[in-house]
Amino acid sequence: MNVVPWVGTEAGAGWNTGEMSIRDEFRKVLDRPSLRVAATCVRVPVVSAHAMSVHAQFENVISIDQARTALMQAPSVVVLDDIEHDEWPTPVDVTGSDPTFVGRLRQTQDFPNAVDLFICGDNLRRGAATNAAQIAEELATELGS
Repeated sequence: MNVVPWVGTEAGAGWNTGEMSIRDEFRKVLDRPSLRVAATCVRVPVVSAHAMSVHAQFENVISIDQARTALMQAPSVVVLDDIEHDEWPTPVDVTGSDPTFVGRLRQTQDFPNAVDLFICGDNLRRGAATNAAQIAEELATELGS
């Protein structure tokens, strides 16, 4: 029972193949070959599911209400975000489900054009990077960025 900040094999300059895969898949799915992506992959022992903490930065200022509305309207996305009742997605809770779950939505304090969120999905049903890229694409489309 441990958390290991390494996924895959060495990919050069301190990066691993898991992190490069996320970067490449985001670029491919969004059709933006020069999209700037930075990821740190961490292996956590769970039965099934992927989880991802995302800092999404946009060209224009975005409110948390705009982001929440876009996510709630996105197909195959469930917003589970009620911190008063300790409700947010976890790998254990999303295992066996088809949709991607998003929570911990918050305005990035020092970046008004960014939103931070936490994403979980059953990786046996859909890949984590594909889910995250599709969510980012939906946000960008909805917000006109």
